[in-house]
Amino acid sequence: MRSTARLFICLGLSLSVLGWPAPSSAQGFKWWQNDQFRTELVLTDEQVGRLDETFQALQPTLRTQKDTLDKLESKLSAVLSDPRADEASVLAAAERTEAARSELSKSRTLLTFRMRRILTTDQNVTLKTLYERWARERRNRPSPQHRDPGGR
Repeated sequence: MRSTARLFICLGLSLSVLGWPAPSSAQGFKWWQNDQFRTELVLTDEQVGRLDETFQALQPTLRTQKDTLDKLESKLSAVLSDPRADEASVLAAAERTEAARSELSKSRTLLTFRMRRILTTDQNVTLKTLYERWARERRNRPSPQHRDPGGR
């Protein structure tokens, strides 16, 4: 779960730079299939199909890049924890990890770009508003570890 959360955070941050909401994390929310989003965006069946095709086309690449990044992050963590590691090995592991993170970010950005081109200008504006509301609601939800066990 931690890995998925990290993926969503990275996706959100990279796409916030573009001023456009995250279309979906690799394993996450497919907004174009959500009834509320479809209705408020007035998405056509053709647009939904094209959005899904676009997502599915990049999904294998995103998944592979995410798996690679996870492995490299684990290796970096191991190198950082190794009392025998020297700076050169830490830097090499960090460079490999950051290169993988960059490749994943580029693929996500490409996905966002392709999806954005399927929508009209008005739909893009509305999507940004919907996404901001959705993200705000998620942030305001109490996390499971902070809930009262008595349900209060």
